[in-house]
Amino acid sequence: MKPFRAKKPGARAGRPPSRPAAARPAQMRPAPTRSAATRPDEPRRHQAKTEEMFHGLRACEALFARRAADVIRVYVTEARKRQFAKLLDWCARERKGFQIVADENLARLTGSIHHEGVAILAKTIRRWSLDELLRELAARKTVGPLLYLDGVQNPHNLGSILRTAAHFGVAAIVGRSGELPPLSPAAVRVAEGAAEFVPVCDSANPVADLRRLAKEGFRIVATSSLRGGPLGKAKLGGRIVLVLGSEGEGVSQPIEAVTTECVQIPGTGAVESLNVSVACGVVLAEAWRQSH
Repeated sequence: MKPFRAKKPGARAGRPPSRPAAARPAQMRPAPTRSAATRPDEPRRHQAKTEEMFHGLRACEALFARRAADVIRVYVTEARKRQFAKLLDWCARERKGFQIVADENLARLTGSIHHEGVAILAKTIRRWSLDELLRELAARKTVGPLLYLDGVQNPHNLGSILRTAAHFGVAAIVGRSGELPPLSPAAVRVAEGAAEFVPVCDSANPVADLRRLAKEGFRIVATSSLRGGPLGKAKLGGRIVLVLGSEGEGVSQPIEAVTTECVQIPGTGAVESLNVSVACGVVLAEAWRQSH
């Protein structure tokens, strides 16, 4: 018979006793990054309806340059930390939360793999009213042609049009309330910063508002792929509203009824129409050429 031996507290039969806690290797933890958030998914859980997680290099650069007061929290990857050092320094001074995050965390935060290494939780971009636009036009604080988008509902098309509009000096983009796409993070990213420069206006009654603009001295010129005079022969300078319709339906009948004239972009006819953002670029380039 083997002699009885008392077991050490916590020991199990058949297993060697564990090492004392002091002998275990210490688990290294990274130093916490200065941030108002404790988890990289916190903004999505606590994001208000009046806030958006904007992302993309040019979009975030323009946001910080044009409306820093609207910034709530900033996220950058390690690779973009030096590029956005000025923004991070500003966050530290202004007590705004910021965090250095991994690519995969930023993709989860933004819901996009096209975040380009930076995201800013900020207040949404405010939409203008037509009254506000007219006051800005009367004060000459806003100049250039106006764009009216009739039935354009794709946010990526809106983003592309905003980018083109900023390049060619458009004063504002107008569209029917509830129909014109919101200035979502995807649209703002595609706009490459232009969403901070070109105001977007909601129109509750497009026909009445276009007639009002006509009384203010604006010519209402619609584009069409089926009829109208050649674009190059139309007069596109001065106070003008350029109307672009959707790719499927074109300009609607009620809107076309209040236009001054209709123009079309000449081409081979091999395709029925151009993408609305491409057509916008062609028309605005001609308007710019005539005005400069």
